[in-house]
Amino acid sequence: MSATYRIKFVCDSAADLPAAWRSRWGISVIPVFVNFGDESFPDDGVSLTHEEFYRRLDDSKVPPTTSAPSAGVAADVLREALSGADHVIAFIISPSVSSTYNTVRLAAQQVSAERITVYDSGTLSMAVGWQIVAACQARERGADVAGILQAAADARERADVWAIPGSLEYLRRGGRVNRIVSSVGTLLQIKPIITVKNGVVDSKQRARTLKKALESVAEMIRQRAPLEGIAFLHTNAPDLAEQMRALLADVLPSDPERTITLNVSAAIGVHFGPGSVGAAILRASHA
Repeated sequence: MSATYRIKFVCDSAADLPAAWRSRWGISVIPVFVNFGDESFPDDGVSLTHEEFYRRLDDSKVPPTTSAPSAGVAADVLREALSGADHVIAFIISPSVSSTYNTVRLAAQQVSAERITVYDSGTLSMAVGWQIVAACQARERGADVAGILQAAADARERADVWAIPGSLEYLRRGGRVNRIVSSVGTLLQIKPIITVKNGVVDSKQRARTLKKALESVAEMIRQRAPLEGIAFLHTNAPDLAEQMRALLADVLPSDPERTITLNVSAAIGVHFGPGSVGAAILRASHA
């Protein structure tokens, strides 16, 4: 590959990649949209801040929803990224949880199918983010498009994400669990542990209390050590993220920059509601 061949990256807002990292690596964002009744906001952290989102979530009589960006919005972001690059790779959350992937594929065909690759991450939140980090590292090593995609695919196999919803009500509203499961789970205070891996959404793991759920997730992460990266995720509940971090203090990555805590995007917060907690990891490649 020519030394002047320029490859740029794009992701969607539900990848939860920290703004500082996006800035460092020149990554553009396609926003998922958050809808409160007739009002629609791009999930860019500016049009709708975390504080405003959770205030509206508390006050709204109508449950908020999410929607994929229009093909036009996605095309605008891709076109701008492509203006400064020879090839663009768009890292998108799993099509099993959002129609954003299909929208971005359509937009890519409209803009330049030959110069844009739309990559299915198979997951969401920072489990996507860690794949992007691996891609950025491969690009810094001089890898071509195929090499970057291989590095991302390798990271996809090493990345995992777990989420403990604060309440099943928000998942029920979004159609992620049915009313009966939601009612029984709420009554018994059962905490499902939700994972998204290779496009499969799984909630078979359950715990009777939040404490047990935190311990269960921590144990699953511990079994996957050593870690190359870990993101502690929460929906307006930093204290819960800190509790999970404390449970894993002895297995955190050796590079302190690879341990982060994030208040996840509003696009994810819509479906989990406040008080949810989770983690996204990247296992070390030699593990």
